[in-house]
Amino acid sequence: MPNMLSKKRFFLAGLLMMAVGIAFTSPADAGFYMREEVRPMWIKVDTNSDGYLSRPELCAEDPQLLHGFERADVDKDGKLDFGEFEILLISL
Repeated sequence: MPNMLSKKRFFLAGLLMMAVGIAFTSPADAGFYMREEVRPMWIKVDTNSDGYLSRPELCAEDPQLLHGFERADVDKDGKLDFGEFEILLISL
């Protein structure tokens, strides 16, 4: 019986440690998407401030971003709106 009690205590201690770790981890550190972190990047990349990102604007920021452009361009208009840009970043 003492062995079973030790296993339960060990298990409960592990759960407690996990809960504390989750409680003190910021969402960005845990891999969560944070929309407010995307807005400054959007403003920087949208150099002509037209509310869309073109291939040249993305390429000027980071040519690697072009790899997901076609998939992210949901409406196939050749440019990305903010929502499509979010899709692009999430897919990386």
